[in-house]
Parts: sequence; structure tokens; C-alpha cells
Amino acid sequence: MECTVLTASKSAGIANGLTYEAPEGSVTIGAPVLVPLRNRTAEGIVIALNEKRERSFDVKGIMRTLSAEPLLPAALIQTLRWMAEKYYCSLRQAVRVFLPADSWRDLLPKEVQIYSLTDAPTGALRGKTQRVLVEFLQGKTGMEASALREATGCSLTTLRNLEKKGILLREVRKENMQTSIPSEIAWPGLTPMQKEVAQSLRDDRRPSLLFGVTASGKTEVYAELIAQTITSGRSAILLVPEILLTEHCIRRFQELLPPERICVIHSRLTASARKAAWRSIRAGNIDLIIGSRSALFSPLSNLGLVIMDEEHEWTYKNEQTPRYHARETAEALCSFANAKLVLGSATPSLESWDRAKNGTYHLARLPDRYGNQKMPAVRIVDLADVSFGSVYPFSPPLLEAIHDRLLRGEQSVLFLNRRGIATALLCLDCRRRITSPDSQLPFTVHRAAGGKSLLVDHTTNLTIDVPVQCPHCHSTRLHEVGAGTQRIEKILEQLFPQARVLRADRDTLLHPEHMRLLLKKMRERQADILLGTQSVVKGLDLPEVTLAAVLIADVGLSLPHFRAGERIFQLLTQLTGRSGRSKPGEVIIQTFRPEAPEVLFAANHRTEEYLESELKLRKFTQYPPASAMVRLLVRGEGAAVRAKALADAAKNNTDILHISCAPTLFSGGKVWHVLLRGASPVRALASLDLTDVVVDIDPVECV
Repeated sequence: MECTVLTASKSAGIANGLTYEAPEGSVTIGAPVLVPLRNRTAEGIVIALNEKRERSFDVKGIMRTLSAEPLLPAALIQTLRWMAEKYYCSLRQAVRVFLPADSWRDLLPKEVQIYSLTDAPTGALRGKTQRVLVEFLQGKTGMEASALREATGCSLTTLRNLEKKGILLREVRKENMQTSIPSEIAWPGLTPMQKEVAQSLRDDRRPSLLFGVTASGKTEVYAELIAQTITSGRSAILLVPEILLTEHCIRRFQELLPPERICVIHSRLTASARKAAWRSIRAGNIDLIIGSRSALFSPLSNLGLVIMDEEHEWTYKNEQTPRYHARETAEALCSFANAKLVLGSATPSLESWDRAKNGTYHLARLPDRYGNQKMPAVRIVDLADVSFGSVYPFSPPLLEAIHDRLLRGEQSVLFLNRRGIATALLCLDCRRRITSPDSQLPFTVHRAAGGKSLLVDHTTNLTIDVPVQCPHCHSTRLHEVGAGTQRIEKILEQLFPQARVLRADRDTLLHPEHMRLLLKKMRERQADILLGTQSVVKGLDLPEVTLAAVLIADVGLSLPHFRAGERIFQLLTQLTGRSGRSKPGEVIIQTFRPEAPEVLFAANHRTEEYLESELKLRKFTQYPPASAMVRLLVRGEGAAVRAKALADAAKNNTDILHISCAPTLFSGGKVWHVLLRGASPVRALASLDLTDVVVDIDPVECV
């Protein structure tokens, strides 16, 4: 028979695999193999079995199979092929997210050395270490060498000497590949409404959208579904939109399952930790995987459930090749694995809402907060009417509300989607802002630990010292304008010196462990005010928070992006969910645009009305989800000319309703994109020269 083998070679010409011969029945789909490739040997993985065909050339044979067990389960191989076709990339580009090692052999079960006692007399023992070792092994059937050395403090030389004397027996075994055994489970206690919803999710085989208001108890429904899946002998994946949130939810699920049956996967794991986790999952030792979008590709052979929490978050879209979206990819994976997909959110994406309304998805609702807790009261403060003085952007009502919480011993959450000490450095003479040469956008002012000021371009990470004079007019009158989280922290310290303030942004949360410690301080009442960027808005359950405030709700609202309003609405609605989860709460929205529909809908908790209104607008303007979109990215010298030529060529396709061509907003003219929008813009790609062009199917970013 013949088979298609995807090799580890990075050569673009063979990025979709090569054909090799193999004896009938000698390999299976997903099997790791060694194959001849030119004048060397290469690792590969079998991705298809084919009937042998008559050819005018010789087909080389597979040299050997590296493992009797497939490296990837069949459902993941099918997902791999689907992803390459859907997202217009090669199989070699797609497989990067499935196999986390440069050498695929590193992912195979490792050989382990097991030592056990023989019946030989122990009179020849020498020294305390040998006696301790023998006593430790008595009554045991055997132990792995590394564990034995750690437990007794013995050396490898000691083990080998006792083996030579016949006192110890050494066996070399492969790591076990076993079927997952259902763990001990602490079943959640659900309300009648939660039980009804969990039952409806379980009974409907379509992908399900769980639309529940903030603090409605979606996590407990997830726990119930996970428990049911594991007791049926299958495993589950829980996706969260970003790495930091893994530390928030892991605590709840370690109460549900033994910690050793849970694996956390994210991109900040070291290479060795990721490989070890991968092998443990493949061996069947894990029941529940929690992680960001890359956790979706964990090699579970018995997948029964995938849950995407906060499914509306745009971080589920990968912005590097393969440019997959976790929602669509999870839907394909669950179809191939015969698993259930649940998408949960208090603010569903327009794409998921549209599919739920047209019957493609099953819709389940949790319309009330857990324990009949009331939604928080919301106040809108018009910043145009506020005289700030030196405390911009704090309004008197917000300062009064913070002071009130401090007196009552309650906690506050403050949200500002701007890092740094100031949003720009302005020349007071020529009135120009100091801009980055990379993106042509204003630098943000940051204050380093030692007090030194730096200018940082958040789009490219370019960092420079603050100039002595203006590069345009050479004036030395440079002034910091605007506010970021660093400045807000300083203002809070000055106004409320007794308050314990925590700051949560990309500068302070460098690792998931930092998020865990921050949440621990909030839960243990070691902090009064939590200030941060988007990380403080998403899904945090902090019972003592009774005030949540957005300092400037307008940030991002005027971006030239058809999803700008949707994103602001989601952030504001999610923010309201941080307050009043166990006692009456309040939300303050500060804005220069108090009549903006996104602000009004969020303030009045009218999520479904907003979704219907926005969906109606998208259908009228023919933007997704009412149409499909493809983004073509062109970089390098001559990008503008190349992009315009692509746009002209695409206009010959009548299926495309709209074609636009422009430099991207954050590239300083160095990157251009062509946006194709219509019923089926993918059809136009076949007639275009896409050499050195990045193809982004269903883009989330398009400015």
C-alpha cells in the first residue's frame, strides 16, 4: 500500500507531504515513522493511507515505524487536514500547533528504568545508603530510578553496584499508554435552573451557545458537564481566552477533580514542560485540560467535551500562521471526535449569536444571577462636564464611591485600557506628539522601576529613552499628556494613602503565577483596589467587590473597525459583572460619549437587544456575520504596489461585494492589506498570485 507522510523537513516544496510505500497493515494513520528523504533520514507522521497506483517512477519505502501507537489520534489528523484547507496554509505550517517539539521522537513514550528487590541475601550491603535503599524497597513491586533516587538520596552508582551484586533487578519499560480511568469527582451542587440547562446541553448534539448573564453560575454548569463526561470514560478540554485566566479557574476545578488528573496548557510553558505534559496527556493520564487556544490540540484519544469560556473574546483567533479561530476549529474537532462543543458567554459574539438564532447552534440561557443576586446599579458620568484638576480622569462621583468602599471595608475594581504613565509625550510649542518611527503612532510614556522615563511603542515593542528636545522643532518643553495605569496608580496612592492598591496589566503580570498571587490577595482581603487593563474585566469572581468602574469608556470606540462598538459593549458588560456578586454592587461608567448605544445598552443590562440591533446593522451593511471576509497581508519593499495589483486582480471575481486596499493602521505604511468581502471571497484566491502573501480567513483584525 501507499501512504502520505508529512515529514519534519521545512522545505516548502514538500510541505503537504510525500508518498511512500509500506507493507500492507504495517502503519496506521498518525503513526510516527522514519523515511528516506534525498540523502538523509527524516522523521514523519502518516496522515493518509492510499491504494497503490501504477506509476512511471519508483516510490521509496518507509524505513521503520517509531511507535506502535499513533503520535496523533485520528480526530486530530482529520482536524489538521481540515485546518490546512480552511485557513489556506500547508500541512507543515498547520502541524506546528499540534506537535510542540522540533524532534517528534521527543514526544514518544520514554524508556524508564524500574528497580526492584530480588530474593538474594543482603549480607553484602555496604554503608548506610545501601541499607536505606533496600529497606525502602521492601514490600514494593518496584520503582522508577529517578523517583527512587529522589526518595532515598542514593546515586546512580549505588543502584548499579547493587544490581551487579544481584540484590536489585533492573527492568527497562516504556511509559504506559493507558485508557483514562474516571477520577474521584466532587459533584457540583446545581440550582434547578442550572440542572435544566446542563440537561439541555447534554441532550442536544449540535454545538451549544450558553448565554448566561455575568455571575449566573456558568462555571458550575461547566463543572457538571465535565464530571458527566469523565464518568463516562472520556476526557474534556476547557478553553479560556488568555493565559492569565487559567490561574483563575484552575482553583475551582481542582476542587472537582484530583489535581494530578488536570493539566494546564499555555504558550508560556518551557519546551521541556510542554513535552512532558504532551506525553502525559497522550498516555491517558489526564482527564481535564485547561488552557488557552493552543490547548485545543492536546492529543486526547477519547475526547468527549470541549468548552470555550468567554467565547466572544478575539484572543481565540491566532494572528500567526496557521491563522485559525479556536471556535471554528473546535467545531471541526468535535465533529471528527464525536464530542460535544459548548460556547459560553455573557456577551456572545455576533457570529455565535447569528448561528444560535438560525438553528445552527443550540441556544441555552441562564438569565438570572446565582442566588437571585441583583444586577448592580449603573451610573454614567459625562466627562465633558467634569473639572479634573490634577486627578484626571477621576470624577468627583467616582472618588466619592471609592472612598465609601474604603470606609465600609469593601473592594473596588477600576478598569482603564491604557498602560503606562501617559498616553503621549506632547511638545507644547509645535503641538506635535513624539511618534514611533516603526508605526508612526504616538509613543506611550512608561516609568521604569528606578524612576527613569521611557517611550514605548505598544504595537512593535520599540523602546527608547525620552528625548531631551522635540525632534520636530527642538523645543525642550515636552509634556506628558493622557493617563495610563501607572499614572492612575500614583493618583490613587496620593488620594487614598491608606488604600492597598494592586495593578494588573502586561507590565506587572508577566507570568500566570503573578495572576494567581494577585487573586489570592484579593480573596484574602489583602487589597482594597484592583486597577488594571482588560485582565480585570474578564471572568474574575471576587465576592467582596461592590464597585466596578471604567475610567474612560471611549478608548477604542472610534477605531475604524466594524467590530469596535461590539468590543466596547462586551468590555463594559463584562465589567458590570465584577461588581455585586455576593452583596449589592454599583458600576460607574465614565465617558465623553454618554449617548453612545454601546454605553446605554451595557448600562441598562440589555445584552440581547444590543445583539439584535448590531446584527441588523451588519446585515444591512453586509459585514460579518452577514458576509464572509478574507484579508491578504503584504509586507516588505513594494508592498503598496503589490497590494494594489492584488486588489485589481480580485475585482474580476463577481462574487465579491467589496474590495479595499490600504496600509494597516499600526505599520507605518510598511504593511498593506487587501480586504475581500462577500458571499464567498475564498473563491477569488485560486486566481490570485499569493506568493509571499499572508492569507487570513475570517480575520478578526482588519485595520
